[in-house]
Amino acid sequence: MSRTVARSAVTVFVLLTLTAVAAPSGRFFIEGDGTVQLINPRTGAGGQITYRTPAGEYPEAAQRRINQVFGVPSNAGEGMALRLIALLDYLQDRLNGGAIKIVSGYRSPTYNEGLRRQGRLAARTSLHIEGMAADIEMEGVAGSRLWDLARSLNCCGAGYYRNTKVVHVDVGPSRFWDETSTRVEQDLGARNKLVLLRTEWDRYRPGEQVRMTLGRITDYPVGVGRDGQLINNGREVAGVRLGDGQTDCLLIRDRSAARSLAWKIPKDITPAERARVRVTFCHKPAPEMPEEIHSNPISIR
Repeated sequence: MSRTVARSAVTVFVLLTLTAVAAPSGRFFIEGDGTVQLINPRTGAGGQITYRTPAGEYPEAAQRRINQVFGVPSNAGEGMALRLIALLDYLQDRLNGGAIKIVSGYRSPTYNEGLRRQGRLAARTSLHIEGMAADIEMEGVAGSRLWDLARSLNCCGAGYYRNTKVVHVDVGPSRFWDETSTRVEQDLGARNKLVLLRTEWDRYRPGEQVRMTLGRITDYPVGVGRDGQLINNGREVAGVRLGDGQTDCLLIRDRSAARSLAWKIPKDITPAERARVRVTFCHKPAPEMPEEIHSNPISIR
């Protein structure tokens, strides 16, 4: 090999290496290549959707298309969690699957309650209501394979209904079940027993705002202490101040307010991996509610 060719080969290798290193990662710990193929078989809406650009941005236009596929009304003031879309993208990429059919996507609280009255397998605190869940089929992939991969991630919820070949996937706490072990009839989430806290992203930078959602609330109002903590490896690494109100107790009166919690990361914070936000409840409409909850883990660097 001539020196010129050798130098060219080295140059190409270095450029490719630098490009790979410099390529921006997504905002989620579990995420595919940024493009997902979705289809709603009832409405025909769907197609290939790039929800994350090569620059690591998440376009609002893609969010609108996703909402349409999942059946979110344009006037609902809500949307599907991109955390869920990133997970579906990952599953599709790993399994080399075809289009993901959305059997059941977004559900309004009224629609979900209607399913419950009909005796359907719909939990009172279903994450479909929060835009954090979907019942799906993946073209070319057996439901059992999809379920096995989803539950192996130990990150989310995964349910498999063998009689329908449908797999439920959500971005709530890690758990799994099948049609024989759903325990929906036990109404486990009643009286805010299963309230959860989810951040918008997993990866943040110092100085950024963190938007959060309180989900699975059945009884309002709920009071959240404005002063929380960011916990990493068992110790507090930063204070968390929710909003700029004067009272120490932030009263959450409805679902809209529950989806609007926010705080700002200090610019001088020490980098943290797998840290969690801890908040306490200063007003509990039901004694069964926990005294405090922690968010999903986040990374700050």
